[in-house]
Amino acid sequence: MIKKKIYCVGNAHLDPAWMWKWQEGSAEAKATIRSALDRMKEFPDFKFVCAGVSVYEWIEEFDPEMFEEIKRRVAEGRFVLAGGWYVQPDCNLPSGEGFARQGLYSQRYFYKKFGKTAKTGYNVDSFGHNGNLPQILAKSGMENYIYMRPSQTEMPMESPLFWWTSADGSKVLTHRISFYCFRFEHMTTLKEELNHASDMTPKGTDCVPFFYGVGNHGGGPTIKNLELLHEFAKENPDKEIIYTDLQDFFTHLREQKDFEIPTFREDLQHHASGCYAAYSPIKTLVRKSERALVAAETYAAFSCRLLGRKFPLKKIEEGWKNVNFLHFHDILGGCCIKDAYPDAEVLGQESLAISVKITNNALQTLSWAIDTSDKSKGIPVVFFNPHPFAVKTTVQIGTQCTSVKDGKNDIPFQFVYSQTHLCQRRCDTLFHVELPPCGYKTYYVLRNLDGGFVSRNAPEVGRVAYAIADVFRDKQGLSCSTSHIEDDFFRVEFDKKDGTIARLFDKKNGRELLQPVSQKKGLFRKVRYERGALPIVIDERDHDTWSHAKNYFDKVVGKFGDARISVVESGSIRCEVKVVSSYGKSTLTQYFRLENDGLLKVRAKIDWHEKQKMLKLAFPLQLTETKALYEIPFGTIFRPTNGEEECGQTWIATIGKEGGVALLNNNKYSFSVKDNVMCLTAIRSPYFGDHGAPFVSSESEVTDQGESEFSYAITPFTSCGDITKKALLFNTAPSFVIENNHNGTLPDKFDGLSADCDNILVSCVKRAEEDNGWIVRAYETDGKETKVTLSGGLLPVALTAEFTPYSVNTYFLADDASAWKTVPMTEMPE
Repeated sequence: MIKKKIYCVGNAHLDPAWMWKWQEGSAEAKATIRSALDRMKEFPDFKFVCAGVSVYEWIEEFDPEMFEEIKRRVAEGRFVLAGGWYVQPDCNLPSGEGFARQGLYSQRYFYKKFGKTAKTGYNVDSFGHNGNLPQILAKSGMENYIYMRPSQTEMPMESPLFWWTSADGSKVLTHRISFYCFRFEHMTTLKEELNHASDMTPKGTDCVPFFYGVGNHGGGPTIKNLELLHEFAKENPDKEIIYTDLQDFFTHLREQKDFEIPTFREDLQHHASGCYAAYSPIKTLVRKSERALVAAETYAAFSCRLLGRKFPLKKIEEGWKNVNFLHFHDILGGCCIKDAYPDAEVLGQESLAISVKITNNALQTLSWAIDTSDKSKGIPVVFFNPHPFAVKTTVQIGTQCTSVKDGKNDIPFQFVYSQTHLCQRRCDTLFHVELPPCGYKTYYVLRNLDGGFVSRNAPEVGRVAYAIADVFRDKQGLSCSTSHIEDDFFRVEFDKKDGTIARLFDKKNGRELLQPVSQKKGLFRKVRYERGALPIVIDERDHDTWSHAKNYFDKVVGKFGDARISVVESGSIRCEVKVVSSYGKSTLTQYFRLENDGLLKVRAKIDWHEKQKMLKLAFPLQLTETKALYEIPFGTIFRPTNGEEECGQTWIATIGKEGGVALLNNNKYSFSVKDNVMCLTAIRSPYFGDHGAPFVSSESEVTDQGESEFSYAITPFTSCGDITKKALLFNTAPSFVIENNHNGTLPDKFDGLSADCDNILVSCVKRAEEDNGWIVRAYETDGKETKVTLSGGLLPVALTAEFTPYSVNTYFLADDASAWKTVPMTEMPE
């Protein structure tokens, strides 16, 4: 008779923050690890699996002797490295580069301290898993994956064991555990659970993992746990109890010849879909920090390559580790208690400070080295583009100019409101710039040295600071009034009662974007359209913070209305209309902006005072046979248009047989698409840490009260690569330095890095972690076999490479080498 094998995984479900601050989590880590090490002295066969490098770093800092004990037990194979990441993160919301840094710093830490890396990805408590994780895991040195959520009830699957495969073909052997036992203090419970586990072996196999140990607030396996396991083994000779390091479990599965492991090619959703939107401040901070770190790293590469400055590897690592910690699923998911967030947010602010300092040091150094000595050209303003593609965008500088030149030619400019106008009585200046990829370009301006007002009736000056006509049109095709806004790409008309978009016309493609509604009037039939940017309020009193088992938010109870519309700016570069609407005690202010760049941009401010309600912005589109496309880390995925709440990153798109419409954002992650209605979830306000409690205290507090800001944009869908570039620029604007005239060794323009294919996007360019060469990471966006050449002044040698569809590749060029080679995301030998 073949014995069923139960691979017992001794572990502690250790949340570094949840119903406690992270400092308390670090204290519990000490006690948990001390307990596990003590159990090893008492039970020679006991093994302990520990994921999350943050825990190891705490122990190394707090108790070096305990850390040395861990190292000895790792060498014995009894203290097991798992996860390969800094924490068990939210597996949907971090950026692609954010996930890459989880593995980069954590696997390198494991190798440096223990001489080995984790082979099994380990996210048992995370709330869903994006479809590109197999590629990220495999290219970070992990070949297996363990998870628990969503459960079989939430996401029925043929087998808990499968080859999870990304769009590029990367795969990891994956097992979904069916239960996670936090406590085993009673013999009857232990017997029941172990017998239940033996009945849960995947069809065709003879083994199953069994997770045991006190958890949530740490603890790990107890003496009683281990005694009961030994007793069970004696009483059940037909079952083999194996204290596992997880690797032997997956190795055994691979060796079974009579079982064909199924393949699964989608993402793993949904669990706790309310966490895509819960507690927006932490999500804003993480998005901002991730983008700031990538930009700072790029600017540091400029300074390193052009001027030989030291690349700040350790500072950047420090910044990313803070952000990686904030990726923890309860922190980023917005389901911690209120008191846990201020101390967590300090870490994100520290990362932003690191980014700001690195950026300023690099840009000031670079701009000071550029030859701007020709005073006849004017005052130099150096614009830096951190993106690996050429950029044409609108910039606003804090000075009032009398002329702007792109080197030789005068270019149009516009005066706009300045935050300094009450003190210095001047405007800012707005104009278009065209910047080379990963490079810089110098523009020259002449300033109004008086700093005083220009004529109150000057048509180029915005309404906030000056009186202008209600309608202004110029040769560049921009116009606006309280009823419309228009440029060469869009005509937008507003409903004067509720401030929604009454018409959205795509001029370049000759297409109405909003769903038409026929309205009969006498003998004539007038076409009107469903309202776009419709702010609908949804009741979610039957949802908890996580929104357990509830993936639809569709109980509409009202909408914002009573709009007040005014013109803010009307000029040759930008037109902007302000719409203020209200619902209950809440106010929504939206600034609709056109700049002749193919985007309808909206800057939104919400003063929110609703409890257990959600605000969505709805766009009913003129599309049929729709499907929804969502950006995920390093890629995209199609999902059904059934109205279910879904997670996305910097953009989503709804595509029909008529075309498609993309929706960009700067700090949101939660969306839904029902047939042709695309919605952005702007805010939700459950109670902090509400796990479905039957009552609410009078002292219970609600999330996201008061003022917050976000931005979004609408544009016709073209290709994944094109929309991703637009979203990156929407999230990270170019930087600039207003310089003076001086000698220098650098030219006034620099082209740093570009690809000769539109579907290859560089994610990072940096010094290697060993500071012995250069790293470039890039990914394919549109599902095409592609041969690409990356070239420019940032690269010592041009890089020619082949990409399979949707692949993410990392390349290394040693300082003493002449050719690039492919390396894992960890920059370590495979």
